[in-house]
Amino acid sequence: MVKPLLQRLARLLVKTVAVTLVLPLLWLIEPFRRLRFTHLWCARFGPLAFNTHLWVGNRTLNGPEHSTTRIFFGAKPVNRQLFDMWKRVLPIVESRWLSAFFHYGGTVLSDSRFFAPLPQEFHNHRAISVQPVLSFDATDEARGRAVLAEMGLPADAGWVCFQARDPLYHQLRGFGDSGTERNCRIENYLAAAAEIVGRGDFALRMGAVAERPLPDGLDPRIIDYPVRFRSDFADIYLLGKCRFFLCCGTGSESVPPLFGVPVARANSLPLRPVPQGRRGLYIPKLIRDTANGEILPFSACEKLGAYVYDDRAKARLWEYPGGLDTLGVVAEENNEDDIRDLCLDMYGVIEGRAPDPEAARLQTEYKRRFLGHVDSVDFMPDLAPSFVLRYRHLIET
Repeated sequence: MVKPLLQRLARLLVKTVAVTLVLPLLWLIEPFRRLRFTHLWCARFGPLAFNTHLWVGNRTLNGPEHSTTRIFFGAKPVNRQLFDMWKRVLPIVESRWLSAFFHYGGTVLSDSRFFAPLPQEFHNHRAISVQPVLSFDATDEARGRAVLAEMGLPADAGWVCFQARDPLYHQLRGFGDSGTERNCRIENYLAAAAEIVGRGDFALRMGAVAERPLPDGLDPRIIDYPVRFRSDFADIYLLGKCRFFLCCGTGSESVPPLFGVPVARANSLPLRPVPQGRRGLYIPKLIRDTANGEILPFSACEKLGAYVYDDRAKARLWEYPGGLDTLGVVAEENNEDDIRDLCLDMYGVIEGRAPDPEAARLQTEYKRRFLGHVDSVDFMPDLAPSFVLRYRHLIET
C-alpha cells in the first residue's frame, strides 16, 4: 500500500519538475543548440545490443545530426562489458537518477522532441549491415587470452558458439517470458556441435544460465560455458571473436553483428528474417496446421500474416505466446539434421564457397515471393541452402 503511493507521488513530482523547469530550459537552449537525450535499453541483452546498433548504423549511413548534441543515458546494464564498450563510441551518462527521472516522467518527457528513443525497426536490415561497430582493445585481448586459457582453448584455437533458448533466464530475472514460441531444445544442436569439433574447432554452448547442462560423454572440445565459465566479459569476447554463432531467437544473437561476426539462426520465428547482416543464414520453424496435422507451405503462412511488418496486430500473433493458437497452427522445432546442415552451410559462407545454383535460385525465389515488399531485402540474410533444397515444396507450392 505504501509503495504504490510513493510511486504515484514520485511520478507527480517528476512530471511537475519536467513541465515547469526541464522542458522550458531546453526550449530556451533550442535556438542555439539542439539537445537530444536517448535512453539506452539496459535491462535486456538483446535490446542493449540490437537497438543501439540500429542507431549507430543509421547514423553511419545518414551522417551526423546537424547542430545537435545527443546524450545517451542508462543504468544497471544487464551486461557490464557491452555497456562499457558502448561508452567508447557514444557519449553515455551512467546515472540511476537520470534513468529514474525519465521513467517516472512518462509521456511528458518521452513524447517531447528532446527525448528521442532508440529505433525499434525490426525490418531495418540496412542499418544492421553496418558492421563492425565495436572492437576489442589491447586490454580486452589480454583478458580474452586469459579466459581462453581457463577454458582450455589454445591461443590459436578457433571456436563456434551455439545456443538454444530456454525459459530459465527469464524466470530468474523475474520478468515474464514474451518469447516462449522461440524456445527450443539444446539436444537438437549437438549434431552440429559434433561437426564443429570434427573440423578442429571448439564448440561453446552459450547462455547466461542453462535450464539443464549438456549430457555427459561429449567430446571435451564441446564446452558448457554457462555452467562453469560464464562472465559479462566472456559473453561479449567469445561471441565477438567466434567464427560464427549458431543460435535461435535469443538476445545473444545481436552481439556478433556488432563485431562483424555472422549468425546462423535456427528455429527462427517469426518467419520473416531478423536483421543480422547479409552474410547470415537462417532456417525457420516449420508451421503445422493443428486441424489436419500437415506442414503448411509458406504461401499459406503468408495468408496468416507471417511476413507482415507494419500491421502490429497481425505481427504480434507470430511474436507472442498464444498467437499461433489463435491462428490454428503450431510451430515445430528444427530437427538435428536441419541444424547440423545449417552449421555446414555457414562454414561454406565463411570459407567463401558459393551455394549450389539451384539452392541460390530458391533462396532468391523465397525472397521475391514473400519478402519483396521490404525495401532492404538485399541486406537480408538468406535461407540456408540445405533448407531450401530439402523444403523446396514449401516454397514453390
